Amino acid sequence: MADVYRHRGRRLWSVREGGRVVAHVPAIALRDVVFRASEAARLRCLRTGARDVHAWAAGTIVKAPRPAGAIRLRYRVAAEGFRADGAVVISAAAAWFEVDGTAWVEGWRVR
Repeated sequence: MADVYRHRGRRLWSVREGGRVVAHVPAIALRDVVFRASEAARLRCLRTGARDVHAWAAGTIVKAPRPAGAIRLRYRVAAEGFRADGAVVISAAAAWFEVDGTAWVEGWRVR
């Protein structure tokens, strides 16, 4: 299992395994993905203006191209949770984290 989150300073995706960052990559794909976001940390970031890692995707790293039917996934500190088509996404069969900083999902489940 690996955690993936956007490192805004490096403009790369950080890959964390066992609580330790093991790589920074331009793009990565995961399968059996669970999206995690700490609501308390999100609210703290809004209150203080500080930036920290409080939202990430956890899954198994795979090498797979993004299919044409994948849906765009978004995260904003101003709103609760990861979102696709206006719904809060909690998991997905697969997710792609692209070079341009966008994220895409397929087979997603909402809360």
